[in-house]
Order: sequence, then C-alpha cells, then structure tokens
Amino acid sequence: MANQSTEFLRVIRVWAAVAWADGVIASAESVALRKLIEIADLTEADRQTASSYLDERVDFDADGLDELSIDTREGIYKAAVRLANVDLDLATEELTLIERLRQALSIEPHRAQELFKQTTQTT
Repeated sequence: MANQSTEFLRVIRVWAAVAWADGVIASAESVALRKLIEIADLTEADRQTASSYLDERVDFDADGLDELSIDTREGIYKAAVRLANVDLDLATEELTLIERLRQALSIEPHRAQELFKQTTQTT
C-alpha cells in the first residue's frame, strides 16, 4: 500500500495545486477533494497529509507523472479539468496550470483538447 499511497498523495497534490491555481480553493473544489481523500485507502498520517494540501496553497509538482500509464495520465488530466471547472469558473491561472499538467503528463496537445472538450461538456 505504501507505493499506492505515495502515488495517490502525488496525484492529490497535483489536483490541489490546480484547485489553488487561481489563489483560492473554492468550496466545491474542497468538498470534492475531501470526499476523495475520505474514501481513499490511506493511513491516517497520509490522510492528514492529503488534507493539508487543502488548507494551504501547494505548488504544482510534476515529478514522476510521465512514468504513469497513458490511461492513468489521461485520467489525472480529465479529473484536473473537472476539478478546475467544478465551480463553473475556469480561471486563466487554472488553464495555465492545466497546460503545464498536460506537458508534465506527456499528453499530446490534440489529445488534450479532445479530453478537455469531453470533460467540460459533461460537467
């Protein structure tokens, strides 16, 4: 579980960075992330670490993201877009960070456009 837990914490940190990109974490963004953290298979210490990402702004850290499977990378990207749009306000800062995330995840621009469009149309 340690490896899965580390991977999950890395992904939660990425999503938290997207949520914080515009300088504030919207209530809907916080609620969505807290629900994920609550149901995740984490130790109490890891759960506290993940929750701390919602209490104070965290920086985007792309370390190791490009090593994940393409399905996992696309899932992270789509969830980040969904999370950024959960408050129905995609701020310029969020879009900029989503582009940085796309690059870190090694997703081709045309594929990212498809995923972005699919994700925002279903939100």
